[in-house]
Amino acid sequence: MERTIQLMETHLNIDLGNPPFLKLDNGLQIPYSSIKGITTGRPIPNAFKLYGASFGGTRNGLFRFNGGYHLYFFYNEVDTLHFDLNNFLVGKFKISKLIIDVKNPEELSKTISERLT
Repeated sequence: MERTIQLMETHLNIDLGNPPFLKLDNGLQIPYSSIKGITTGRPIPNAFKLYGASFGGTRNGLFRFNGGYHLYFFYNEVDTLHFDLNNFLVGKFKISKLIIDVKNPEELSKTISERLT
């Protein structure tokens, strides 16, 4: 499943497909003001799964790490984009990190970072 990110004027539209464990049919609309930082690379390995699936290098769902809630949607942990969020609200959870797999994460990271300044 390929994730898609659309850069809009004031926010990102992130299509996550149809995650089986979370009701995110419309994806996520994240305002640029909610993004504290963006990086690429391998994700945090020891997050505790609350809802979703975790096996091998795959993680999909809601995870808890270091007192914060994270959303992970990736099959390939190497090609991931990491968003540090300012307690972005998804349902009743304040999300502090979103990690998704995308094509060309380095290039996408630079493009999004330019919009954050």
